[in-house]
Amino acid sequence: MKKKSLISNQQLQAVFEQAAVGMVIVENAQNRFAKVNRHFCEIVGYSAEELLQGSIHDITHPDDLRTDINHVERISAGIARESSWEKRYRKKDGTVIWARVFVTPLDPSEAKPTLRLGVIEEITERKRAEEALRWSETQLQAILESTADGILAVDNKGKMIKANRRFADLWHIPQSLMNAGDDRALLDFVMSQLSDPAAFLEKVQLLYASDTVDTDTLAFKDDRVFERSSFPMIMEGVVIGRVWSFHDITKRRQMEEALRESENRYRELSIVDGLTQLYNSRHFYHQLKMEIDRADRYGQPLTMLLLDLDNFKIFNDSYGHVEGDRVLSRLGRVVKGCLRQSDSAYRYGGEEFTILLPMTTSAAGAVTAERIRTEFKSERFAPAPDQDVHMTVSIGLAQYKPQEDVKTFVHRVDQLMYQGKKNGKNRVCSDL
Repeated sequence: MKKKSLISNQQLQAVFEQAAVGMVIVENAQNRFAKVNRHFCEIVGYSAEELLQGSIHDITHPDDLRTDINHVERISAGIARESSWEKRYRKKDGTVIWARVFVTPLDPSEAKPTLRLGVIEEITERKRAEEALRWSETQLQAILESTADGILAVDNKGKMIKANRRFADLWHIPQSLMNAGDDRALLDFVMSQLSDPAAFLEKVQLLYASDTVDTDTLAFKDDRVFERSSFPMIMEGVVIGRVWSFHDITKRRQMEEALRESENRYRELSIVDGLTQLYNSRHFYHQLKMEIDRADRYGQPLTMLLLDLDNFKIFNDSYGHVEGDRVLSRLGRVVKGCLRQSDSAYRYGGEEFTILLPMTTSAAGAVTAERIRTEFKSERFAPAPDQDVHMTVSIGLAQYKPQEDVKTFVHRVDQLMYQGKKNGKNRVCSDL
């Protein structure tokens, strides 16, 4: 007994017509439409009457025609029972749409089917979204590759998501290691280059799930310096990873260091006498004011010495300025050799020198003055062949009086030095 069909032709017709996807029946021989449903007409913008007068190829995009034919030929020849692919249609108004097509013989029992059923779902919006995503990724990659910074994106577990070529170049990472996908080996390679890898690793671990922006510098064993920044990747309010940016600032640091050295050298030259290597008179008054302020504030003693070379003009006139400069330079070395680190000496002008002795009384200052006088007197100069000359200095010294005016203090010491000159030179004259 023949089994009765559970679905009538009328019901099949209703399903065909009312389906939410496009459905067509096409003749295999001519590729002409035999039947189309309402939804397919809406997809391509043609009426059923217009479509039934033509071929499926009439509305297929030319660039997809060959693909269409290949799929259909396999079904027509009975090689394939069904096939699915993506293709483009040209609508009646000329616009192009994308569709997902599923094709199967209408009567699978036929060896070479005469009709085929096509199910068409429009996917234009999906294709546009995919294209937009590809374009965004292309733009992002172009931006990443054009920046001078090395960029690395990682997830919350430290697994690498994306990195640009500059990152590999900056860290000298072999391309084979970048392509290997071994994050542990990559991290070890990075750490091996740092001066303080433990500190960097601790920072990395602290920032994994943090939503803060962090900036610091990285010092390398080979003296390179990177400026490092780290930014959270946030999606729907949740931190999903971090982006690390690395900028090589080695040359900038070197230039800054050179500039600092130049500034320090310039500053030193501006306050140091080139001949004696002692401070100059301009710096003397600046330092004297500071020492007096300190003495007044803390009640500490401060002693000043003023030295003058004896008979220096006669020596200069006899042997010339070159030999005279040698005497001045030698006196500078002797003075520096007799002072403590807290003391300071200055070329006050010509052959006059001043010395500041903080936290020192007149009595203690006299001991220093006498040491300078005796050591300099023992120095030997040979300004001419077969000549052995000794030079001497006269020294005045005094202790600062609380609230004493700067000029008054300097004048007192100056007068004591001249008193030593009047008393026969080569001596120390103090306020004791």
